[in-house]
Amino acid sequence: MSRRGHRSILIRVMTALFAALAVLPYAFGIVSADGTVVLSLSSQTQTVNPGDTITINVTCDEFDSITTFGPVLITYDDTQFDFVSVTPADVLSGYNFTIDSEEPGSITVSSSFIEVIDEETGNTIAPFSAAVETTLFQVSLRATVDADGDTTVNIASTGTFKKADGSVLSSYSSGALTINIAHGVSTDATLASLSIEGITMTPAFDPQVFEYSATVSRDVTSIVVNAVPNNLQATVSIDGADELSSGENIVSIHVLAQDGIRWKDYRIFVNRQENYIPEGSGFVDTFGVTYTFMTFPANLSIPEGFTQTTRTINGYSVPVFAKDGVVSVLVYVYNGTDNPALYFYNPVSGIAEAYTPESTVVTVGSVLTAIELPDGVTLPRGFSEGTAEIGGVQMQGYVNRDGNFICYMRNDMGDDSFYYYDPDTGTFYLYKSVEQTAERVYRNMFYLFLMLSVLQSIFIVIMTYAIRKVVNNRTNPRPKRV
Repeated sequence: MSRRGHRSILIRVMTALFAALAVLPYAFGIVSADGTVVLSLSSQTQTVNPGDTITINVTCDEFDSITTFGPVLITYDDTQFDFVSVTPADVLSGYNFTIDSEEPGSITVSSSFIEVIDEETGNTIAPFSAAVETTLFQVSLRATVDADGDTTVNIASTGTFKKADGSVLSSYSSGALTINIAHGVSTDATLASLSIEGITMTPAFDPQVFEYSATVSRDVTSIVVNAVPNNLQATVSIDGADELSSGENIVSIHVLAQDGIRWKDYRIFVNRQENYIPEGSGFVDTFGVTYTFMTFPANLSIPEGFTQTTRTINGYSVPVFAKDGVVSVLVYVYNGTDNPALYFYNPVSGIAEAYTPESTVVTVGSVLTAIELPDGVTLPRGFSEGTAEIGGVQMQGYVNRDGNFICYMRNDMGDDSFYYYDPDTGTFYLYKSVEQTAERVYRNMFYLFLMLSVLQSIFIVIMTYAIRKVVNNRTNPRPKRV
């Protein structure tokens, strides 16, 4: 048996199964019927060309406070059509839809009402209700390039329709929709879908609406536009999506029909914001200085390893430059006195220090800023003023005759100390003055042991002399005088 035959049998089995499930509650007396729902299929056209997209409305004759329905099973010949999409009706915005289109040739759609509380009244919003024909959802199918002849789209199963009071409505389908696939040249120059990746367009897309608007932040210079024609043989060209300038930009989507004559233009007015700093955003540092966030200039130089992101500072979501493992972030701010500049701001300590490549170092877990030697702080013995090349710039500090470089610095928690630069690792480490620690202890111990050794030597000499004198007196006694 062919693959198409197997698929046909599978669809029939699924149809029978859904039909059985639909009547099962009535067979066991679980629910009682209350009214009838009639589902039907309709479309603006019933003739399409290969490659055309057709939109089919799935409607019911009335929608009397229904809270759940489905699964509604729609079947079609997958050798004639490819599935495109299912779009829930706008009037059912308070309903959650579940759509399954994985099996070729079949689509199942279920929906349930989501209880929503009216913020003004505090009451639960009632489910949608209408005594007239209501569209439940739309199914879009595209005729394959090899499609030919007449084909049908069916409601194979209507599923279960339940009202808010718990009663179940009987339901059935009014019949199939027959679609003729003609072999003419398509004149369709409309789009089936239009979107911008990651950006919301207004209004919502409609093939018969040709102008839209969207807003992007200042850091966005290009957008990705996805445009799919209703007919696969139509040609789509997009212009203006790259090199966006500040303010209004027009992105044009030109669609040329298969006949090469008919065409339509869709336009998206994209507004690239000139400033994406929240109005009034700023912070006060630990010393009481007020800083105001400013817009980044185009030629801003950022230290290696920092990338642009957003952080919430003082309740404002603002652009910053951050690096993994470093608490402080780079912000572009104005302190009310100096020109706007980059500052390292630590949200934990509240300290803000101006960033300058000649005096600022990002080390493991912290940011160090070189400062002048305060009064009362003694320069370690053997060091004098000098410079060292750190990260491609000459940094002022202190050097000894062995070439060791130290610098007096303040970390982003506000602590000051000498730091030693290790050229092997390219990192600054807290410097412990050997004059005050190990060398002094070792030197003092050396002098102590030296003195003890000298005293011990003198003691040994004295003792040796005394012992020899005693022994000599005993072995060679002096003669007694008569």
